[in-house]
Amino acid sequence: MTTPLDAAGPDGSTTPGQGQRAPANGLQTATLILNPRAGRQERTIERVIAAAADVGWSLRVQETAARAHATELAAAAAARGDPVVLVGGGDGTLNEVLQAVAGTETAVGAIPFGTMNVWIRELGLSLDPAETVRQLLTGEVRRIDLGRVNGRYFLLMAGIGFDADAIHALEENPNRNARAWLFFLTGMLAALRTRGQRVQFQADGEAFETNAALVTVGNTRLWAGAVKITHRATAADGLLDVCIFPGRSIPLKLWYLALVLIGRHDDHPDVIYRQVRSLTIATRPPVSIQLDGEPAGETPAAVEVVPGAVLALVGSGQAAALADAPVERSLSARASGGQQQVPG
Repeated sequence: MTTPLDAAGPDGSTTPGQGQRAPANGLQTATLILNPRAGRQERTIERVIAAAADVGWSLRVQETAARAHATELAAAAAARGDPVVLVGGGDGTLNEVLQAVAGTETAVGAIPFGTMNVWIRELGLSLDPAETVRQLLTGEVRRIDLGRVNGRYFLLMAGIGFDADAIHALEENPNRNARAWLFFLTGMLAALRTRGQRVQFQADGEAFETNAALVTVGNTRLWAGAVKITHRATAADGLLDVCIFPGRSIPLKLWYLALVLIGRHDDHPDVIYRQVRSLTIATRPPVSIQLDGEPAGETPAAVEVVPGAVLALVGSGQAAALADAPVERSLSARASGGQQQVPG
């Protein structure tokens, strides 16, 4: 897509146009992958490019054209040896990029162009895109874990139950802003209606079966950017946190919600909370799966943690979900014209 700001090349990259800064000597280059469906304002992108330049970086801007295109663009960036890929989109676009940069030395950072921006909120970063870029490109790069379900990585959470049903139902809605509100409405109605179903689990080799209305497998803490269901999770402990809520009466479900809000839900005897390295989930009939807020097929699900799978730009690195995540390097020196600091 060609805009007054830039003109797209055959690989989706852009060349400097009106308002866009050209690469200059002394600037290190990062790739910025933009999802136009997430909402794009030319002035905002100009501010992002200018903010990056102010702290020593030139951005190679590339725009996605279809589902999974972000994975292709990120794979090309990693193959070029780009040190950083920034993602201008939502958590779904970030998930696509992770499929390509996991296991490489290319670090990934997210800019809040999406609807919920759960990872941005998890890190406690600004929701202003230009300020987020400054925080990321003058902050820390940490090595963190990813989860994987049936061969696909996730950063935040995997879900089975009413949240996945709501996400699958809304997938074709073209209005990205409306989808956030519709997700909460549809999910809440489904949560109140469902009685759950029998689900078979095998957690680190231990088999058990229980009624479940919602199964959340968290690598991090925030669920839907609003509440902390897997509230003990960190993205560097080599474990995934699993929380299982049964289908019960409406008053009990409301009680579960109240307990979630105060961080005491795992004390309730009906709620199962475990930390695992691997998990298999089987249901009859199959039920929907969501990964990082995007549809991801149906059960059965083979879930595993992949320790230290990806390098992430995390800003100051103060978020609780980053506890014990090793610092690979700091980008802060570039803001003052120095060299990157690499721990010895």
